[in-house]
Amino acid sequence: MDYRPRAIVPVRRKPAAIFPRITKWGGLGLLLALSLGGPFASSQDQKPPFDFDAERAKQPKPPPSNRVVGIDIDRFVGDPLLSPVHVVEDAIFERSILRHGDPYHPGDRGAVLEFWKDIAHATLLGGMRTPLTQSADEQFWYVESGKGTLDNGHGYWDLHNGVGILLPPNVLHRITNTGDEPLEMIALNFTPAADAKPGKEILVRDVHLLTLPKEGAHWNYFGADLFWPSDGLGSHEVFTVVFMPPMSIAEPHAHLPESAEVWIKLLPDSAYLTLGSEVREMPPHTAMLSPPNSQTVHAVMNLSKDKTETWLYIDHYEFLIGSRPNRPYVEPKVLTSVP
Repeated sequence: MDYRPRAIVPVRRKPAAIFPRITKWGGLGLLLALSLGGPFASSQDQKPPFDFDAERAKQPKPPPSNRVVGIDIDRFVGDPLLSPVHVVEDAIFERSILRHGDPYHPGDRGAVLEFWKDIAHATLLGGMRTPLTQSADEQFWYVESGKGTLDNGHGYWDLHNGVGILLPPNVLHRITNTGDEPLEMIALNFTPAADAKPGKEILVRDVHLLTLPKEGAHWNYFGADLFWPSDGLGSHEVFTVVFMPPMSIAEPHAHLPESAEVWIKLLPDSAYLTLGSEVREMPPHTAMLSPPNSQTVHAVMNLSKDKTETWLYIDHYEFLIGSRPNRPYVEPKVLTSVP
């Protein structure tokens, strides 16, 4: 036998020999742990702990429920079918929707208008006419349906859906229904605001001749302004027709004291309204006043899939209203005889 010394050759061990107890799947688990930032990962790769309190602080604060506020919202919703009928200007049937009252304290249903006397649904039957008359109040009319004329004794305007009329106090006027169908209108009666400068002539605008804003207010309110302070209203007042596209809702929001925002659903379809934590159906001619308590949010919504819905919007802002671009009036035609 050969006893001569031999050279020592180092033994190169296989990886499994380094971790002899790691099985096939255990090795895979270790690799995954290392790749996902396990105990061998750098501290720079680890995410900071999730801050729940900081994230909750970013969330919108939910408004209080009607029960918490202690409000009866039905007091702020008006329906002309719940009011008695009376005749104005010798020929027009009127039923009150909302009327003058105190919106800050409990009271009768519908008696919530702080700045105006009455909002009513008005009907002049086919072929009927009012006398040439005048009123000590300022009046605003919006024509919903039917056809007719408005005259002042020497000029006249055609009446149809979408026509808005501002009548200064003591201005002569007469309305004639020239068709067979009822002429239906929304009528607002009020004493001019202390800083208002009403003119001496009838003002008429047609909403179909006005432009809409590029972006909606409160998400989806697209309004065409009929009358503004420069037309003789108070410096806080505006009368607008608001359109809402199909399947749209508005941003719920609350209003401050010294403000008054009224929404009146126009023909032909029903819609829905929210006041605080409750929902109500809104048939044509019904109205709501947003409670000026800084707490009860409101919105209207159009749940139709194929129809644009329309509201009449009457507002007294708590702040002064700025200027608006000039909007065309409908000029009167010469009256040669009473239609």
